[in-house]
Amino acid sequence: MPTPACADETAVTTVFEDRPQPAVIQVASGAGNGARISVPCTFQGMQNKRLVVDAGQMLAVSTAVSIEYNDALFLGEVMTCRQKADGAWRLDVKIEQILTGLESLIALRSRLLEDGVTSPSSLVPARAAK
Repeated sequence: MPTPACADETAVTTVFEDRPQPAVIQVASGAGNGARISVPCTFQGMQNKRLVVDAGQMLAVSTAVSIEYNDALFLGEVMTCRQKADGAWRLDVKIEQILTGLESLIALRSRLLEDGVTSPSSLVPARAAK
């Protein structure tokens, strides 16, 4: 259970001190083919637009990342990355966007595809159909 959020005039902080929460960081592989690398991590907390996670590998500052946690996808950029005494890497990620309700969106997509709804990739522009 998260520690209750503390509010002051400038920030809301949520911290998970009692039990690490698993998450996954997705990073572009750098191969230029759209491949992504998955890095398991633990969600440590959030303050304002900064997400704090511990990962098993270092990620360079300014790396664009997406973090899957519960039913949300956080999109952002690594601001700091420092090694902790236990060997894990503590990352502070500046969040630019948060997408929520992903499970509902996946279920809707699945239902639409099962119902035979035409997918956008199978549509042909009117000019090309002539």
